[in-house]
Amino acid sequence: MPHTFYLRSLRERRGFTQRVLAHKTGLSQDWISRLETKPQRRPSFDIVIALAEALGVDPRRLRFGPDPTPIRRRIKTAGTQQPGDEKTA
Repeated sequence: MPHTFYLRSLRERRGFTQRVLAHKTGLSQDWISRLETKPQRRPSFDIVIALAEALGVDPRRLRFGPDPTPIRRRIKTAGTQQPGDEKTA
């Protein structure tokens, strides 16, 4: 989960403590803490789904941050010209 700050931000915006989120997901409070502080930890798909359901968000937001569009697609489309973007001389 590359967006550890985002997970904490979502949790805090919902008014959840780590303990409450742990209870809602069936995870330990220690596990929630590690997910929020150690970006190299990659939770399983089941854990991402449990977190997303508890937080009321699309699971892709937990994987890719506030913009759920996968990074590769964002990079690929960043250089493409959109309709109406034509440069005038």
